[in-house]
Amino acid sequence: MTMGEIGCFLSHHQVWQDMLKNHHKTALILEDDIRFEPYFVYQLQRLFEEAGNIKLDWDMMYLGRKKSVNAKEPKVKGTDFIVEADYSYWTLGYAITARGVKKMIEAKPFEKLVPLDELFPIMFDKHVNAELKSAFPVRNLKAFSAEPLLMYPTHYTGEFGYVSDTEQSLQYNQQNDNRSSKEEL
Repeated sequence: MTMGEIGCFLSHHQVWQDMLKNHHKTALILEDDIRFEPYFVYQLQRLFEEAGNIKLDWDMMYLGRKKSVNAKEPKVKGTDFIVEADYSYWTLGYAITARGVKKMIEAKPFEKLVPLDELFPIMFDKHVNAELKSAFPVRNLKAFSAEPLLMYPTHYTGEFGYVSDTEQSLQYNQQNDNRSSKEEL
């Protein structure tokens, strides 16, 4: 993992902790380098109205991501804009429920730290790497995605202006690190 991936994970985890502490039922978590699709607010409202109309039992809803080329994502019955999430990269934007946050925290992710965009597919049991999945025996996050997506990155790898704190930072070497807690990172 890179130091940037650790920082990304810690910032999301901090939001999750705040969400539980303040008894928020749902949170919308967005990266700082995204661009919204036109009529984002309207589309977001429509997405969650649709989920509410069919009483969708969800923990996490991707709003922006990079789905796998081989993704098999059936549309949720009774919806026009929601699919069952398959293996994905990136955490551009997502909504998460308090129940979803509890599942993520109960998995004890600091004991087996992986990048957040890898942890989510592990937790909804769609990760392609069996070894990574085996580190998290309870994989019951109920994950869905907006389709079409509601946001995209501002820049892609190789484009002018592309900067990535997660991909272009130093690798973290846990074997050579004597710090004992996440607060010291």
